[in-house]
Amino acid sequence: MKSKILIIANPKAGKSKTNIYLKKIKQNLEMQNYDVKIFLTSKEKNIIDILKDRRYNFEKIIVCGGDGTLNQTIQGLYELGKKISIGFIPFGTINDFAKTLQVSFDKIDISKNINKYQEMQVDIGKINNHIFDYTATFGIFSKTSYLVNYKAKNLIGKLAYILYGIKEIFNFKKYNLKITSKEQNIEGKFVFGAICNSKYIGGFPLFKKKNVKIDDGQFEVILVKECKNIFKILELTLKVITGNLNDKNIYYFKTSNISIQADDDIEWSLDGEYGGKLKNVKIQNLQKYITYLLPKKIESEGGK
Repeated sequence: MKSKILIIANPKAGKSKTNIYLKKIKQNLEMQNYDVKIFLTSKEKNIIDILKDRRYNFEKIIVCGGDGTLNQTIQGLYELGKKISIGFIPFGTINDFAKTLQVSFDKIDISKNINKYQEMQVDIGKINNHIFDYTATFGIFSKTSYLVNYKAKNLIGKLAYILYGIKEIFNFKKYNLKITSKEQNIEGKFVFGAICNSKYIGGFPLFKKKNVKIDDGQFEVILVKECKNIFKILELTLKVITGNLNDKNIYYFKTSNISIQADDDIEWSLDGEYGGKLKNVKIQNLQKYITYLLPKKIESEGGK
């Protein structure tokens, strides 16, 4: 009996070139005796609906899209309590987590060599009842990834994020927070926060110089305090995106669980997608919850 593979593809990702590769990907897998079903999506519920369908009993899933498509797939698997190995073909603009995982950017490599791919169990995060694959952020720049439309992303790529991010610098909001974890208890006003399991955020190597492990049950946490003027904001922004986190206005630590209480609702970004307005959150690391198919066994810190 043939093993079954579900391909979940976002037709809008990667300058809308996903469909160009799907036929070849399907053909390659079928030549290796796999039963392949392709599901095109642009709406979050669609992915969960197909995963719920009992007519299909998939042994593997291949996600073709950006970080947001991957997030929706993992959210669906979590809600259904399914444990299925995931292969990821990055078609997004930034592909932060793909870089950390060191997946192949060759669009048809996994379909040609899937039987040579190895499994690796990786942490994910839970923020209240929502799942995120590699990052939960708030504050300055956090809206950029989901407010920049597909046309702009596909037309000018990463530049679209940079241009919108510059606009955010002049329109940032301060959040009065109480932050609790085993490692740190902090109160104050903050303009940015990130709870991550990745070396990259927004295309920048925030943690490239750190000992980031994606299977150790620990998040990397960055919190940036309020600043008196726009020039200090620019200085801190430059430090954060280049991974220079040594500043009295920047908190950096690792934790497996963190609680954040706010005076007002905070708009969260989860893996680059809108995560809703949440006033009080509890964020938990679910260690080694998801299994990825990778072209080679990488170091637990995401490779070097």
